[in-house]
Amino acid sequence: MTSTPRRPGRKSTSFFNTPLSSSKRLSTSFAKSPYTPGVLSFSSQSVNSSLLGETPDHVVEGFGNIVPVFVSDALVSAEPGTEISAKISSAGWAWLVCGRKLLVWQYKNGARNRNCQELLLPPSDLAHRADLARVLLREGMAPAAIAVSPSGIVRYWPNVAHEGSSLDTVADLQGEECFSLTDAQPIGCILATTTSSLMLITPLTVDGQTTLHCKALHAQQGLLVGIGQRVSSFIFGAMPAQSSETRPLVKVLAEPQDDDDEKVIYVLVRNSLQKWLLEEAGKERLCSECDIDRPMKERFHAALWERENTLPSQLRAWCIDMQLTADGVMVLMAALNPQVSQQLHFALGVIDTRSPDSRSSDKPCNFESFSVLKFVEQYTERDEEKLLSYKFVLPSVKRKASYVYNSNKVFCIGASDASTDMDVIDFKHDRILGAGSYEGIPLFHSFMNGIVCVRSVHAPARDMSATPDILMQDLPPADPDSETIEEKRYAKLRSAFVLFCRSELLKSEAIIDEMFPSQPSSSYEGDAALDQSVANLSEKLIDDIPVSDPRWSQGAHAGTVAPSTMSVIIHHQLEDKLQAHKLLLNFLKGVELWNRLRTVTVRGTPMATRLLLKEHGEKLVAAMQLRSLQVQHATLVDSCIRRAIQHRTLMPTGKLTATDHFFQMVSGLDSIFPAFLEEEEEQLKQDCSPKEEFTLITTVNSIFVKVLQDACLFRDKERFAYDAEQETNVEYYPWTAFAADTLAKQHALTASNAVPLADDAPSRGQVFQQLTDLADLILHSYKVRLDSLSQNPVAYEALELKYQQDRSKLIAPLAKASQYERATALAEKYYDFGCLIEICEATNNQQRLQSYMTNFAEQDFPEFLFQWYLDKGHMEKLLQQPPSYHENLSRFLKGHDTLSWLHDIQTGDLSGAAKTLEHLGLEEEKHLSKKKTLLSLSKLALLASEEPLEVQNAKVESVNREHDLILYQETLPASLLEAYCMDPDDMRVLTPEEMIQMYISEDNFDANEYDFMKALELVDFLQTDSSHSEDLRLRIWCQAILRDQWEDLDTDNPIETMKSLLFFRVIELAFSQGADLQEFLPSLDDLKAARQLETLADNDSLKFLLRAGYEHIQRLIS
Repeated sequence: MTSTPRRPGRKSTSFFNTPLSSSKRLSTSFAKSPYTPGVLSFSSQSVNSSLLGETPDHVVEGFGNIVPVFVSDALVSAEPGTEISAKISSAGWAWLVCGRKLLVWQYKNGARNRNCQELLLPPSDLAHRADLARVLLREGMAPAAIAVSPSGIVRYWPNVAHEGSSLDTVADLQGEECFSLTDAQPIGCILATTTSSLMLITPLTVDGQTTLHCKALHAQQGLLVGIGQRVSSFIFGAMPAQSSETRPLVKVLAEPQDDDDEKVIYVLVRNSLQKWLLEEAGKERLCSECDIDRPMKERFHAALWERENTLPSQLRAWCIDMQLTADGVMVLMAALNPQVSQQLHFALGVIDTRSPDSRSSDKPCNFESFSVLKFVEQYTERDEEKLLSYKFVLPSVKRKASYVYNSNKVFCIGASDASTDMDVIDFKHDRILGAGSYEGIPLFHSFMNGIVCVRSVHAPARDMSATPDILMQDLPPADPDSETIEEKRYAKLRSAFVLFCRSELLKSEAIIDEMFPSQPSSSYEGDAALDQSVANLSEKLIDDIPVSDPRWSQGAHAGTVAPSTMSVIIHHQLEDKLQAHKLLLNFLKGVELWNRLRTVTVRGTPMATRLLLKEHGEKLVAAMQLRSLQVQHATLVDSCIRRAIQHRTLMPTGKLTATDHFFQMVSGLDSIFPAFLEEEEEQLKQDCSPKEEFTLITTVNSIFVKVLQDACLFRDKERFAYDAEQETNVEYYPWTAFAADTLAKQHALTASNAVPLADDAPSRGQVFQQLTDLADLILHSYKVRLDSLSQNPVAYEALELKYQQDRSKLIAPLAKASQYERATALAEKYYDFGCLIEICEATNNQQRLQSYMTNFAEQDFPEFLFQWYLDKGHMEKLLQQPPSYHENLSRFLKGHDTLSWLHDIQTGDLSGAAKTLEHLGLEEEKHLSKKKTLLSLSKLALLASEEPLEVQNAKVESVNREHDLILYQETLPASLLEAYCMDPDDMRVLTPEEMIQMYISEDNFDANEYDFMKALELVDFLQTDSSHSEDLRLRIWCQAILRDQWEDLDTDNPIETMKSLLFFRVIELAFSQGADLQEFLPSLDDLKAARQLETLADNDSLKFLLRAGYEHIQRLIS
């Protein structure tokens, strides 16, 4: 049988359209369904194999014994319209009802009796169904069968092998139609009618005579269904009023119990759940009845229609199937909201009937979990019965993985979250006759293919030929007194692993539940018992000794407790270990331990347990490659292996060699790399020819590259196999990263010693490719570590800095040797943008540079290029960017005003350029001429812009004011500039206060009224508070007064005397320029009180002339 490879996406399968013959099983291969995108279907082919098809997460294959001839013949010969149904019991028996035929056979492998028994059902006007038949298995007795016709005729066969020895009776159902028959051994069978009546049917043998005892079951209050009633219960609480939306009986289940004296029965009727207790003494009791209609509608509404303007009570909802769980029941439900749409949604909910919270009578029944499924149907009243015909299989009561099905489809629901995407298996041109489970495996009876199983890809294959034989063997008994707690956990975990490999899933799950009971995810910590046990098991599997090799059976090597290989050939041993490793992954996922794994301590640091398992797989692959290379380079590899074994302080004994020991302990594979370097260095110290030196270095390079590349390819290829739902926020420090230092030394040795010895094109190509591969391996390890530190910015930045430094060192030898293509390949892969730019500049390849700007836009390559141009001083290249990158350049230049205005002018943004130039001019402090130029350019750009006229005028006035201030500095007296050692052609920008000080200082010894007038005008340019300006203005007037001698002045003619005084000449100049002297002059009182004039406080001439001058001025302006 061949099958097509698995394809990505959610898939489905379909079976072809002829029933099985007794001689061979027809199989299928994948074909893309034209009707359902993303769903796989099967097309029919006749190939000898049990594999029928596969999806990304599930495999469909034949199960158990070949379908008997009687069954095939009955299916082929059935009249059109004949109702055919089947049941599959968990005890290994199956039965099919076709017309009045009841066909019973054992389907499980290894069954002693493979004969199919054909039994005749009682006559009935209504069609018989498999739900109304049961095979009864009793200890020490032959298998019996019981069947009930829809009208209530009961037929019992004490031995299915004797079709003629049957017993009939009639159940008094008062005209009700029979619905289902449930096995409740050893008490009997529960017959349920469509109207929810229950009857206990018990086969009795008295004095060798077999009779059937039928007893109707009644509630203590005398009412069975209890509609509208409240039944107090220590399990469910009080029962609310029944919904007006009612359906007939849905399901009856009997809970398996060790106690044979009583049986717990669950009855799902309409949208309520009943719990009955049956005693062998013939007593029955309705313990509780719980209405789940209200909580069901509330959970549907909250999950789907909470944002809609509707109420839960407006929904239509149905319970359509039920299965037992470890602590209660799981219910399949459907609901629609007529106010919104006619889409019918489905959900699975778990009711914990043993929860302590549910034992209080004042708490309503509720769902422990509720998951809406990812498929819908379009509801119509006409198709209601068909739409509500979905059933489901729950293979393990302790797991939530379930399989919802109807007559032609199976929806595979994951164990972790039923609301996630699911695989869909489509039985196209076929139909499902019935379903069940065996040992935790879901089974379906297909019309075309008989009994098939839908197996998770993580579950063990039914065909054990791929499983290492040693994993199928029983474990040697251990001494319980000498075992530590950790050893006991390990032994239990491995026992569960072996049982899983044997497909004894329920036994395996029981051990897991005992040793590692489920806990809230928040309670898991690193190095927890589970993580440590899994890590130990995985390591022992890859480090196991080959027990079939007689050389290992002597001395300290005998008695291993974890054999994973039976081969004596090393390469085959490694292949067996890799197969065992993959089985371990499937085991951890199949028993739902995978997503519970957290961290273990590895090499002194925390590490995700699943990544440690990935490391073990990588080392196995690397070991196989190294073993293959050992054949080609035996002398060198053997010497290095001996060194590695010596470092382990291990001495081979007996017939065992260093190679045997090294490849036995795969976990220590990484010790070989330092050993290679030591061996290489030692040989290079000896006298060897250049050719020998080149050959040695390149051989070591080749071994390093091939071994580690295989490990990295496995890491990348199998990355999804090691993914988990919840990531662990710890650094992933892969084992290949610990070899990075060794690789870096080898890279440096190759660049310094081997490259100069490469004297021809093939040699140069070989050595430079090896340099490329070594650099790739080192940088790949960095990248893996950086990716794991995304949630730790401090550690990420520290490692990124070292990564960038090493990246440049590793790629530089290639670029220096003009190996541009190899250097480019590494730089592109690891985002060394500086190297890419330098190569493009060196080769003048502007086209490639532009492609990088597009391809690496999300990694901010354009901004990196702009900064590189800026740092290198290539301003012309920076500003010559294509129009498509003008926006990027504008954003980049926002912090670079000296260039941004040029870019603004280039792009036509004259207003922006004017604003930037004005800002630069105002900020300029070193060069007055530059300030003047910037402001002039700002003014020109502003006048050329499209700004409104009033805006232009306001901004021009502001710029003109700055030009006026510049003019004051430019007209400083030459003598003053010389006194301050200032170059008139290269002056720094002076502040208004600095110029005021220079104008009125003693250094300006030729100062006149014009200088002091400028000083007073400069006060208006000060951007300070008014009090400081007035103080400065008063100081200027005081300095003008102090410039003259006020002794021996002619006070007889004060007006003429004033003309020679600087103070009054300044006043006269201001008056001539139209100044308002009342505001321009300081008050006489301020002058008298000025601190600067304290030395003239007793000078009568000053007092007289000031008073006379102010009097003259007052009359002049009045």
